[in-house]
Amino acid sequence: MRRGVSRVLLALAVLAGGTTAASARDDAIWRTPAALDCPTSEGTLTRIAQAADGRTCDYQGKKGEWVRLSLVPLNGRSAAEVMAPAKAELYALAPVYEPPARGPLGDAAGEVTKVDLPFIHVRTVGDNADVKIFGIKIHADGDNTDVDITRGRKNTVVRAGMRGAQVTSEEIGRTNAEMIYVLAADRRMPSGYWTVGYVAKGPVNGPLVKAEFRTTQKNHRVRDGDHGDLGRLINRNVKG
Repeated sequence: MRRGVSRVLLALAVLAGGTTAASARDDAIWRTPAALDCPTSEGTLTRIAQAADGRTCDYQGKKGEWVRLSLVPLNGRSAAEVMAPAKAELYALAPVYEPPARGPLGDAAGEVTKVDLPFIHVRTVGDNADVKIFGIKIHADGDNTDVDITRGRKNTVVRAGMRGAQVTSEEIGRTNAEMIYVLAADRRMPSGYWTVGYVAKGPVNGPLVKAEFRTTQKNHRVRDGDHGDLGRLINRNVKG
């Protein structure tokens, strides 16, 4: 189980750095442009392509990272529905997590431990564990660890296993939406990537500004310099 927990910490570090400065608050409706503001460079990212209609632009980083900034119309659909194909495409590039094949916790063999206190509930059977603490849900199954965190409108789910971690974080308000999806591998995937994902934000009725990223280096992290730059590209185009 220790290896699974280490992957959770990795994924949470990725998530912490991948978020942009503002949350999907409802006190001001975010506005997105008809055409993207795509500077020739942003920090370590350099623009390498720009669509004539202003709806997409591509950037290359100095450490093998690729970023595509795009405007995503919703056309009356939910943000989650529109982003689902992007999730599937990215997962095909970095299939880092598969749900364990074992049965439910109650069917596992081994020593049973159960703790029920106000706001704290723990049940373990052998190497399997279900924990709920102040709204944070954790499920561990051998080398697999799942974390589900809900705070108001924001829900964050971490799925970590032997091959890496999958992080999904979504905050959908009445007027604004912010969505983050990260797949961080423990080894280079057959696609050549180590980390892929996106950050998308904008008014809940669209369009969203999405920054999709793919990295080819092992030690690249979606935080600080390089993808602080990604966050700045998004915030150039989402105004509150």
